[in-house]
Amino acid sequence: MPSFEHLFQAARGQPVSYQGRTIVMLDHFPTLQSRRVRLVYESIGSKWRQGARLKLDGACKINDPIIQRRTGIVLWYDTAPTTVTVELVDLGITVVTVNNVWDVGDGVVHAWHNGAAMIVDEIPNGRRYRCNDGFPDDDFDDIVFRIERVAAE
Repeated sequence: MPSFEHLFQAARGQPVSYQGRTIVMLDHFPTLQSRRVRLVYESIGSKWRQGARLKLDGACKINDPIIQRRTGIVLWYDTAPTTVTVELVDLGITVVTVNNVWDVGDGVVHAWHNGAAMIVDEIPNGRRYRCNDGFPDDDFDDIVFRIERVAAE
């Protein structure tokens, strides 16, 4: 089974081609001046705990409290609502960095090693992320979620 870690190391973290598909370690989701983005979990297919990490340069709001964490926020599939709206408080936020994470039961937030990779598909008003966690396979179904720009109300 594939270890995408070696492919990404050789490419210095840049996207790589695998079986005719482009795979990435992380994605830079453009906000296109939207002040809110919505993360929607679609499915998981792993025995490990799965989540999505969102990193942005500035503050955001999720259910009222303002979060100022440049290290990013992790939203776990098993504890977050299926749909999470993130309000971008700082006007200068133009990109949200997105990657998948997992926990094998050791309480550590794992990312970017061994079999980890994502296929990113453009969808209307956003992107779908089909992710592989650290288990070396290539089914890209360990966690599937999408991020959408939310129109101003």
